[in-house]
Amino acid sequence: MRRHGGRGGTTGSWVLSLAVLVGAFAQARSDSIELRGGGEIQGKVIIDPKKPDTVQVLLLKGRNPLTFQSKLILKVIPKASPLDEYLARKQQLSATAPAEFELGLWCERNGLTDLARAHYEAAIEHDKMFEPARKKLGHVQHGSQWLSPDELRQVQGLVKYKGQWVTEEARAKSEESAQLSAAQTTWVRRIKMLRQAMVAGSEDRRREAEAELMQIREVEAVHPLVKVLGNDEAPLRTLLAHVLGAIPGKESNRALVDMLLAEPEDDVRNVILDRVKEHDEPATIPQLVKALRSENVKVVNRAAWALGNLEAVTSVPPLVAALVTTEERMVIIPAEAENQGANSGGNVGPGPALMGMNRSTLAYLTPPAMAPGVVAYGAVSVPYVSQDQLTGGVLGALPPAGRGPVPRLVTYTYQNVEVLGALIKLTGQDFGYDGSAWRRWVNRSFNPNPKPVRQIPQP
Repeated sequence: MRRHGGRGGTTGSWVLSLAVLVGAFAQARSDSIELRGGGEIQGKVIIDPKKPDTVQVLLLKGRNPLTFQSKLILKVIPKASPLDEYLARKQQLSATAPAEFELGLWCERNGLTDLARAHYEAAIEHDKMFEPARKKLGHVQHGSQWLSPDELRQVQGLVKYKGQWVTEEARAKSEESAQLSAAQTTWVRRIKMLRQAMVAGSEDRRREAEAELMQIREVEAVHPLVKVLGNDEAPLRTLLAHVLGAIPGKESNRALVDMLLAEPEDDVRNVILDRVKEHDEPATIPQLVKALRSENVKVVNRAAWALGNLEAVTSVPPLVAALVTTEERMVIIPAEAENQGANSGGNVGPGPALMGMNRSTLAYLTPPAMAPGVVAYGAVSVPYVSQDQLTGGVLGALPPAGRGPVPRLVTYTYQNVEVLGALIKLTGQDFGYDGSAWRRWVNRSFNPNPKPVRQIPQP
């Protein structure tokens, strides 16, 4: 027998073998298809005799078959699946909306969800007003029309942006935010270069970089300026205050007030306050009044100091409320002191601050260790015994000897010096830290507009 060599001689025989293996279209079975290179897919092989070099594979997921070159398919193993009956039903399908819909229902019941949707859409192509298929596709009747979910959102004025339906305003805002973020990244690089020139450059280069900073007027530079220079040394923080003061608008003013509330140095804080006064933004006072409610006592006093210097008379009531600050803190009490306080009525002073605890261990700060020019703090962990373990479930039992320190909730009271100073400056009154006296005076005598309104002279 004569043998034919080369690839060309094997293609026809391979296709014939595949056709015999797969069988006729109506008799086809579900297949496991092994591809050259080790891949494998599950579906149904469909052969078109008019295209012997290619085959199509209908998948359980997806609505359109995949096309492969015949030579890429290594092996076909017939297996049963819902695609067998689907192909038989499709071959007998009539071209009507109800028939397409019924086949879609059958596909949906048998897990062929993508094919089901394809037949629901085919039903609508036959009859635009076929309601069952419309509902299956999630369409909504709007007036005399049926609209898909996307069409309905368009009618509602929404637009698709990055895979989501949003309003035109939200899209514009998002695009603006993205542009601002990109611009700020560029500003950060530029400001870092200028800072490096001021720190390590020559005298001429330092002056040139400083002058370049002082020429900045763009609002988008505010956040990058604070990010790069906000935690720097005092001279650069002072320069930052001058730069922000030269940038008009609410953003730079808000950044200045935030700087003022965080600034530990008096000299720098005075510079910042001068720039805030020059801005004269209406939002400054509300921002400072809000800071009076901070849990940080330093922030409260800095806000009060600024309000006093800005002559914000309207801030007197919230200043009265911030006159005294109380804070609850978990601290560690030595066992001996706890016993003394519990048994003899002695006054137990607060111990070191508690850092953390679990069911068996306490961690707390140790007192400072001091040496010439050095102050160091440490931390220590000790065993923790719960009150239930101490008493053994019997109320009133004394703790055993030698147990470790115990946590205790202690209330601290702070008299805010700058708040009192601001109240005295703004009102001319001095009731000390007597909050009740201040509140009585505010209710009886406080005038938020002490300056008389100028009258137009009458003829």
